[in-house]
Amino acid sequence: MTAALLRARRLRRGHPGRPARRRGDHGQVAVEFLGVIPYLGLGILAALQLTFAVSAVQASSTAARAAARTASQGDGSPVDSARRAVPSWVERRMTVNLVGPGEVEVRTRIPILFPGLADGPQVTRRARFDPEQGDSPWA
Repeated sequence: MTAALLRARRLRRGHPGRPARRRGDHGQVAVEFLGVIPYLGLGILAALQLTFAVSAVQASSTAARAAARTASQGDGSPVDSARRAVPSWVERRMTVNLVGPGEVEVRTRIPILFPGLADGPQVTRRARFDPEQGDSPWA
């Protein structure tokens, strides 16, 4: 073979001056990606679990404020008011206790994403509104 033919073959396979790639490297990126997939899945599940936990805490706070407001005004059931203030997935795990006049305690269990496991840790939120006395300044 002449030097021109050898140079032409080298140019087709790779860059000038560099040897052509070994043929055994094909698919290496795919194999490495398969090794990373479980870690990506765990990261996504952890992010979803954190989202559920934050949502449950926020919903418990909202339910406690709604129930305390209703208890301080005396115009309905604080338990019903708390249950109407949260999504159904929180309502099933929620208990509402009247602690004092205008003070309510709401307890909720954080849901766990993995089936078969018990509910997660319990979240407790309290709220207190002073009972209204006299005429409202906004009336």
